[in-house]
Amino acid sequence: MEKKINLLFVDDEKKFLDNMTTRLRMREMNVTAFTSGMDAMSCLESGTRFDVALLDLKMPGMDGEELLKQLKEKDASIEVVILTGHGSIQSAANLTRSGAYEYLLKPCELDDVIKAITNAYTKRLKAKSEAHAKKVETIMERAIGMSPMEILSELRKID
Repeated sequence: MEKKINLLFVDDEKKFLDNMTTRLRMREMNVTAFTSGMDAMSCLESGTRFDVALLDLKMPGMDGEELLKQLKEKDASIEVVILTGHGSIQSAANLTRSGAYEYLLKPCELDDVIKAITNAYTKRLKAKSEAHAKKVETIMERAIGMSPMEILSELRKID
């Protein structure tokens, strides 16, 4: 993979969080881990951006469902994978409607978690690429009558 995935990982089970963080880092991911949703949101408030979030569903304080909603409000392009030991068909349906990319039940194989994260990242890259192409197309349609410097200025505004 060309660029390391910037992964936000939130789970209130400290030993599980530490173990998985180590294993994911060994797979060349930049992992930022928190044991609470509030701590994760504080990190986001400081301007840190993530490609994918891996969230536990049941946590004290802010649970994974609320964190998912807040993450999507802050950055609609972030892809979210839910990893839970307390799953149900209803919660999977609700979370998917709220914007979760994938819903995995604990315990699951590390390869399944990595596959979900990688697929979510690929989806994010594709969506970002399509959005950039659309912005460039819009700028080029409006470019008639613009100076080359004005066109360049508009192109630089694209993230």
